[in-house]
Amino acid sequence: MDTLWMALRVAVSLGVVLALMWVLHRRATKGGLGAAAKGRGRRSAAVEVVGRQGIGGKASVVVVDVEGERLVLGVSEQSVSLLRSGPTPAPELSIVTGPVVLPTVAPVPPVPPVAPVAPEPAPAAPSADRFRAELERQDRAATVLPADTATPLPMRPRGSARRPGRTVVPTAQQLQGSVLSADTWRQAAAALRGRRAG
Repeated sequence: MDTLWMALRVAVSLGVVLALMWVLHRRATKGGLGAAAKGRGRRSAAVEVVGRQGIGGKASVVVVDVEGERLVLGVSEQSVSLLRSGPTPAPELSIVTGPVVLPTVAPVPPVPPVAPVAPEPAPAAPSADRFRAELERQDRAATVLPADTATPLPMRPRGSARRPGRTVVPTAQQLQGSVLSADTWRQAAAALRGRRAG
């Protein structure tokens, strides 16, 4: 009988502690403590780290924007010191007044033929420059299409190095449903707002 009475007291005590924790959690998330925490979060969000550069060991230089002022700080393991301060530079904005034209791949003019080389007494291996020029000529010849055909997206084999100057900008229709699409991010933000409000 004593063990039954002791087990009942332990169960009731545990229930009271759990109920008290649940009430405190609800109060902290709905208001009261939660509002104070949100206010602290907003105040701390006024500090924005623009950049950080390590200069050796555990020392670094940090650029921080705080309430309209830009600070350059020297940070080490023992201290933080102000190196320079000034007003935060205004962000550069570009105003678009007309339709935006996406860049297209322009046809590359053909490479002029290489002048013949005089015969040498012993066969020599082709130079790296000549070999590179021939590869570029073949590459350009493979990418030039007639003007009346649609330009497909270029494919490159796996493991090949990217060639500079061949940037292809995908259209909004090609990006639809991918992580790179702006609509996907808008839908995710709307879903999160709806979840917080509900």
